[in-house]
Amino acid sequence: MTMPSYDAYGHGDREDDPAAQRRAAQLAELGEELVAGQTWRQKEIAGRIYQELKSGAHVDDIKPLISQLRRTTIEDARDRGTDRRGRR
Repeated sequence: MTMPSYDAYGHGDREDDPAAQRRAAQLAELGEELVAGQTWRQKEIAGRIYQELKSGAHVDDIKPLISQLRRTTIEDARDRGTDRRGRR
C-alpha cells in the first residue's frame, strides 16, 4: 500500500496527481509574474516571496516581505520618475 504524500497544501505532491500539477503550474506562473518587468531590488524580494511560498509559508507569514516589495516598488517608481525629469 502506498502512503499518500503531502505538500504545503495537503495531499498530492505526486507527479500523477492532476491537482498537484495544477498547483505547481500556478506557483510557477506566480513566480514568473512576480519577477516580470521589475527592478533588481524588486526581483530579489519577489524571489524571496516565491521561495517562501514554495516552501509552504502562508500569506500571513510573508506579509512583511509583501510590504517591503510594495515600498520598494514605490521607491523605484519614484526614482525612475526623477530620472526621467532630469533627462528632459
